[in-house]
Amino acid sequence: MKHSIICLLTGLLLSFSAFAEDAATKEVASKDVSWPTVQNLKEKDPNAANVYDRPYSLTENKVDTKLLLQNTGGLVGLSVVTMGLLYIAPSSFTNWDDEDRKHPLSKWWDNVSRAPVWDKDDFFLNYVTHPYAGAVYYMGARSAGANAGYSFLYSFALSTFFWECGIEALAERPSIQDLIVTPVFGAIFGEGFYQAKRHIVDNNRELLGSRILGQTTIFLMDPLTEMSEFFFADKPEEKQKFSFSSQPFVSKNNSFGYGLRMTYHF
Repeated sequence: MKHSIICLLTGLLLSFSAFAEDAATKEVASKDVSWPTVQNLKEKDPNAANVYDRPYSLTENKVDTKLLLQNTGGLVGLSVVTMGLLYIAPSSFTNWDDEDRKHPLSKWWDNVSRAPVWDKDDFFLNYVTHPYAGAVYYMGARSAGANAGYSFLYSFALSTFFWECGIEALAERPSIQDLIVTPVFGAIFGEGFYQAKRHIVDNNRELLGSRILGQTTIFLMDPLTEMSEFFFADKPEEKQKFSFSSQPFVSKNNSFGYGLRMTYHF
């Protein structure tokens, strides 16, 4: 449940709007291409700064420290916000006792000083959302240039020490399933996400002939990196893809306010 809320909050941070594609994009989209062919794969440069511009490797470890720190900071901040929302959510939603919220530090020590427990979350939460969360952690390091082993350790550290035995332990004991499933299956799915993202990036960020579908799929597989590269982009044209607009409105009960719209241009 907790990891699924992280994923949900991440997905809500951007609102995508479709705009008409230019002639070149329409020409590519008209072809029956879902995955890149030998002809349209980009030539890879082993010394490129971006890992997606380098040849695929499980062992190469050329980490973009700045991007990794940005990904980590975004995840930590989002996790803290998520925990705050969980604390104010009703017990029927979190399965936490009201007493757990009154003395968080003493409750944390009580939880981490005892053996992990087998939690009672349903199958979807334990074996779908938790592996997905682990895959997102994994991609945070993999897309920054880390190799598969380093990315697994990064995912393991975040899911185990930062979340399971850290923030979440303020309210409940660590879960046996979460300690195993999140990093292990997360790494398996994460490497699949990494390879799929490479294919879509090589295909001009299109999937099934659609730039919108390709961009959305990439975002869902690697939200940390996509948000980091978006908000911290050095290229002005990248920042111009994102725009804000606001306008006043009057509601049905005659109250006055402002509406905020966020738009991402593909």
